[in-house]
Amino acid sequence: MLKTAKTATSKNKLAFLLLGHLSFATLFIFSIIFFKERIFFSDSSFYFFKIVNFEKINVEAYRYGAVLHEIPLLMAIKLGIDLKWLTIIYSVSFILLYYLVFILCTHLLKNISAGLAVIVVLTLCISQSFFHPVTETHQSLVYAIMVYAILQYSEFRYPVIQFVLAITFIVISFFAHPVAIYPLSFIIGYSAIDKNQLHSLKPYILLIFTGSLAIGKVLFTSENSYEGKFFSELINSPSIIFDFAGFYSTKFFIDRLNGLYLWLVILELVLVTLLIFKKEYIKLIWQLCFLFFFLAISLITYHQGDSDLLMERAFMPLALFIAVPLLNETIKNNFKFTIPKVVLLTIIIGISLNRIYAQGTEFQARTEFSKELLRKTAKFSNKKFIVHQNKIERHILTFWSYSIETLLLSAITEDLPTQTIYSANNPEELSKYTTNPNSVFLGPNFWLEWDIESLNSNYFVLPENTPYKIIDIDNLN
Repeated sequence: MLKTAKTATSKNKLAFLLLGHLSFATLFIFSIIFFKERIFFSDSSFYFFKIVNFEKINVEAYRYGAVLHEIPLLMAIKLGIDLKWLTIIYSVSFILLYYLVFILCTHLLKNISAGLAVIVVLTLCISQSFFHPVTETHQSLVYAIMVYAILQYSEFRYPVIQFVLAITFIVISFFAHPVAIYPLSFIIGYSAIDKNQLHSLKPYILLIFTGSLAIGKVLFTSENSYEGKFFSELINSPSIIFDFAGFYSTKFFIDRLNGLYLWLVILELVLVTLLIFKKEYIKLIWQLCFLFFFLAISLITYHQGDSDLLMERAFMPLALFIAVPLLNETIKNNFKFTIPKVVLLTIIIGISLNRIYAQGTEFQARTEFSKELLRKTAKFSNKKFIVHQNKIERHILTFWSYSIETLLLSAITEDLPTQTIYSANNPEELSKYTTNPNSVFLGPNFWLEWDIESLNSNYFVLPENTPYKIIDIDNLN
């Protein structure tokens, strides 16, 4: 009888593990199919360009925890691999890193619910965010789940090892993105409640350590920095806190409650019902407090709005606040009704993956437009062009990185010469680059002038002593 029960449990675990592996296999395939859409897009293109051009690690906004995924790319650069394959490797490296965390959670730490939480967090509230792989929010959330798996594991021979590992991944998660303060605090508290450790010092020490990291980050971050402006929004929040209904962020979130965030609402209702049924009232209060507190913080921080890409990213942690406790309560040490659970989880992940794929096909059209534009400009000898921002926005979604995106895209396309197209609100203001020959490559507006000689000639070759040419994309043949 005991042997039969163990066999059934093993089969049930295998079903969940198989779902996890297949989900990651799909994400891996997507990262290859859509490698141009993921890397030649917004921040990703600039990060990739800097790593390849300078052949060294790139750190933005002191987010040192986000450098792990750069290691495969740097190794490939040292091996002399061509630019197209470097792009594919960079796109895949993020998925491989998350898959490694999944493997560590499920096989080393024997926590299937944590491994599945990684999948849910990477798919549930994501559409455009899949095509913004360098956003450190993804990474901080995945590392936070690793902290959860470490705290839940009860077979450490020496408790100090568990404590040191937890501290290590707390640091990695926080220094990937400071938003980690919320999921880390939630996970430490939830795990302490789940394991009846509220009278133990360990969770409180971890919470104090995590809070200290956050306080230090705020105190030592310049108000003029990228992160400083978001901290300022929170500090100044009392003046706007009663205008939630008028926030751009509120409208963004509410407009997507019947689409992108529909499953988020459904699963939260399931979790609340389950915790009430199980009389887990402390867990319920802890979860609801964090969920709504973080939602309020996000609405305030992004009240003025941003691109859909960045707004979507801002709400990603909500999936963690729901996925971690729900999967823990329904799967950990509870393999009853395995088939319905696997089927439901498969449907949720499947719908999410389909949404990502549909977004990918939309962005492929964007890539094709840029490629066609580069084919039309290839007939000119300049190889350096400026277009009106408002005209190109009529056709595709554009960012400050378009000159780098087109440089990269042309460099990997066999039938095209290397070119760059700079998108400007007022091209006439850049007349000094268009009236005289120059050896300048125009990058993003915050780092506008690059000497062409500073470009890595192994990958990027632009003509020197050539002026930029202003082009009208509507009149190109």
